[in-house]
Amino acid sequence: MVNFPFQPRFLLVCGLSAALVSCTGEGGGSSGPTRFVNIQPIQVCDDFGLFCADLATFEEATRKIWAQANLDVSFLAPNRLNASRFLTIDSQDEFAELSFAGGAGAFGRNPLSTRTSGPISMWFVESIFPLEGADTLGLGWIDQNGIVIDDDILAFNNGVGRLDTIAHEIGHNLGLTHEGFGAGGANNLMTDGGFRNSPSTLDDITPDGANLDRLTNRQIEVVRDSRLTRSSPGLAADSMPTREPETPPLLADAPAILSPDALPPVTYLALQPEAAFVDPAPPRPIPNGPAMSFITAALLAGYLGRQPRRS
Repeated sequence: MVNFPFQPRFLLVCGLSAALVSCTGEGGGSSGPTRFVNIQPIQVCDDFGLFCADLATFEEATRKIWAQANLDVSFLAPNRLNASRFLTIDSQDEFAELSFAGGAGAFGRNPLSTRTSGPISMWFVESIFPLEGADTLGLGWIDQNGIVIDDDILAFNNGVGRLDTIAHEIGHNLGLTHEGFGAGGANNLMTDGGFRNSPSTLDDITPDGANLDRLTNRQIEVVRDSRLTRSSPGLAADSMPTREPETPPLLADAPAILSPDALPPVTYLALQPEAAFVDPAPPRPIPNGPAMSFITAALLAGYLGRQPRRS
C-alpha cells in the first residue's frame, strides 16, 4: 500500500470506475462450491533472530472479506526468515528474489509453493521502498505467488490497523487489479487504498454495516478460477502441475512462467502497490550559513570599491 499526496486527476478515474461497478453489479456471494486458499506467513528478522517485523495477518477480517466469493482463506503456522537485508525491501528485484529465487522452501516459502501454486507466500517486513518518499504498506504480484507487507499497517487509523490490506494483496495474487473487473468504487476491495473506504471494525465489512470491501461478480469469477485456489482444504495440489515453458513471453503485460529456481526479470512481471493518503511531510528548515567575518567583509568592500562604475 503506497501513500501518495492527493492527486485530483484520479477522481475522474474513480468516478468512471464507480459507474462501471453499478452497471456490472456487485457480487452477493458465490453459489459455487467452496474454493480454498492457504497463506504461508513469513516473519522476517535480523540475522540473529533478535529483532523481527511484527506479524499482522488480520485473519478475521481477511476471512470475512473473501467469504463473499466463497473462498475459505486459512493461515498456516508462520515461518521465520533470519536475514537482515530483507527487513527492508528496497526494490522490485529484491522482492522478486524473495518470491522466486532458490529452490523449494527458499526464503521461508512453503516447500509446496511454486510461482503459480499455493500456499501463497506472505512476508512481513519493517519497510518497503523507503527511499521513494512514500509509505508503501503492501505489494503483491498480479496473478503470481508473492506478497510483502509492511508492519506499519498496525499503526494505520490511529492504531486500529488497515484491516483489509491483507485481503487486498491476496486479490492481486489471485489476478485482480486496481481498475479491472469493476474495481474503482470507494467500497470495492480492489480499489487503490487512497480511494477506498477502510473498515474500522469487522462490522463495517460486507455484508454488514457500511458494506465495505465488496467484490463484483466478475471479480469473484476471476479469483475462483485462479491457479492459487484449490477445491480441497489440504495442502496437496488438485492436479499435477503442467510443464513450464523455458522461453518467457515477449509482452511485458503477459507474466513469464519460469522455473522457481530462476530469478525472473522484473520487466516481465506485473506488480501493483496499494495507495492511501497521508499528510505531506512539512518542509524542513534550511540552516543558516556561516556568518561572514569582519576581515572577509572588509576585503570584499575594498574589492567592490575598486571596480569601475558604469553610467
